[in-house]
Amino acid sequence: MRQATLLEFGLIIKTVYVPMRNYPYKSRIGLSELQLRRRLQKQGWHVWRGGFLHAYSDMYPHVRKHYELLSNLLKEMKGEDVLDRVCYLSSVHHGMPDFLCYHPLSGEMKFVECKLGHEQLSMRQIVTIQKLHDLGFVTEVHKLVEPCTKVRTAAVNISFGKKEVLERELTLTSFRKR
Repeated sequence: MRQATLLEFGLIIKTVYVPMRNYPYKSRIGLSELQLRRRLQKQGWHVWRGGFLHAYSDMYPHVRKHYELLSNLLKEMKGEDVLDRVCYLSSVHHGMPDFLCYHPLSGEMKFVECKLGHEQLSMRQIVTIQKLHDLGFVTEVHKLVEPCTKVRTAAVNISFGKKEVLERELTLTSFRKR
C-alpha cells in the first residue's frame, strides 16, 4: 500500500485574469508584478513582497517599519506560531507567492502569485501554496493576459489543472440576453 501525497488531494484556488494594455513594451520582465501590484493597491490592499518576510531587519528603516507592521498584523490575526512558520517558508522555499496583501476595511489577508500570460505554477510554488493553505491563508493567482482573453475569474485545481470558469468578460451580446 502506497502513501498518498499532498498533491493528490488537490487544492482549488481562485485565478484572476487581468487584461494588459495594448502597448508595445520594450521588455516584459517584471511587468506582471508591477501592474498587478498597482491594481491591488488601487483596490485598497496593503501589499508586501512575500519573499522578504524573513529578512526585513536588514532593510532601510522605512521598509523595516512597513514589515514590522505586517508581522504585528500576522501575530494578531494568526498567532506567533503561524508568523514563525510563514517566515520559515519565506526563507527556505523558493515557491513563496509574490505578494502578501491585507485589506484594512475587510480585515482580509491573502497571498497573491503573479503570472504573465500562460505561465504555470512550478512544483515548488504548488507545495508552498498547499502549506500556506494548511496554515489558514487564502492564496490567489493573478495572471496578466492579452486583452483577447475572455475569462476573468476561474477556480483552478492546481494539482490536476482542471479549471471551472466563474466569470467571463461581459460583451454586448451577453448584456442583451439579460
